[in-house]
Amino acid sequence: MRPMIRYWGRKAGSIAAPYLNKFSQPAEIVLDPFGGSGSIAKVSLLLGRRCIYSDLNPLAALIARVELEGVDTQALAAASDELLKGRWTRYFSLFEVTCKCGAKRPALYFVWVGDVIKAAKVICNCGNRLIRYNGKDIEAVEPVAKLPSGSLRYPNGIPFMKRRQVDTISELFTKRNLTILAALLSDIKRLQLDERTKNALLVAFASILYQASKMSRQNGGTWGVNCYWIPHVHVERNPYFLFIRALKRLRHIKGVATAFTSAESVISGNASLAILNCDAKELPLPDNSVHMIITDPPFTDEVQYFELSYLAAAWLGLDMPFDKEIIVNPKQGKKFDDYCHLLSKAFNEMYRVLKPGRTAVIMIHDEKEEILNQLVELVKGAGFIIERREKELMVQRQIGNRDGQKGVNLLVLICRKP
Repeated sequence: MRPMIRYWGRKAGSIAAPYLNKFSQPAEIVLDPFGGSGSIAKVSLLLGRRCIYSDLNPLAALIARVELEGVDTQALAAASDELLKGRWTRYFSLFEVTCKCGAKRPALYFVWVGDVIKAAKVICNCGNRLIRYNGKDIEAVEPVAKLPSGSLRYPNGIPFMKRRQVDTISELFTKRNLTILAALLSDIKRLQLDERTKNALLVAFASILYQASKMSRQNGGTWGVNCYWIPHVHVERNPYFLFIRALKRLRHIKGVATAFTSAESVISGNASLAILNCDAKELPLPDNSVHMIITDPPFTDEVQYFELSYLAAAWLGLDMPFDKEIIVNPKQGKKFDDYCHLLSKAFNEMYRVLKPGRTAVIMIHDEKEEILNQLVELVKGAGFIIERREKELMVQRQIGNRDGQKGVNLLVLICRKP
């Protein structure tokens, strides 16, 4: 099934499953300290393991919580009904156009060329069609709700590596879609809901932000160019229809466990899942407390996770601790040596919490052999004995300088704590 929301560098559960079966037993504790969207945690739970998920990125932790806990379909249906007759829907008329048949119809999207709307994709009984349309943005944003105030800069004021033409999150949206999205988010927050349903709706909202922005292209997928870039020809999609589709995807998420926010219940055997939003360099776990570790740490500069998460984080009000991110990013003042220093701290923590005699499976990849060798030395430096090296061929969409579909040799280190 299609994931609820795009998250970079997802690993297929099929890669993790054989290692989980070989190096752990049912009911044992598996840790993924770089949990991302939760794909490794999910397969661990499906195989009957107890799991501790951790990630420093609050957006990743929120996505993982929703995808692992699933949704209460009845509570979601009731909340959806409230939202689809809520205050935000009064802006539906902002996308109304006159079809060639003369009827007033909603536009699925507007096609912008530079600063001018040239066409509209119309949903009409006479057929869905792209019509010529000379239109514009609304004159001003009605102050119905708080708009995202985030700037595409680090706390020290230096612009993001992935920033292109704009300086703020708000500039990535037309005034029309800023108005609609702000009203929708306000309505979601206003609803009296259980935490599970509220989290699910927030992820559904986050999932439509890219396509509702000026970065979206007419025939492009979800975030086709991984930076904050507005193409000359772009589309302004109708958030109403985007959100309807997101709610449909949400209904199909099947939960596998109830998540706790502390690892104590998992360690004591009273729960099967803990989701921690914490630093892999400072894990809140006792020494020698987990039976197996399986993880794929961030790969040097390949994915700027925090920068790319900032679009949703700014809207949702999530704090992004850039200073703690393990990454190669000159704009953050983090060179490869800094990355290695930070990653070695995480490997030391992994060694500390793993039970003696047990296995850590660490997935790393880079196209440069010398970088791979240095990362292997970091693992050894933490105290692990590397018993075997394996290569997994996987196909995933690459980021940044590695754009394109291609096979990737994933180096898997089978490590043992003496």
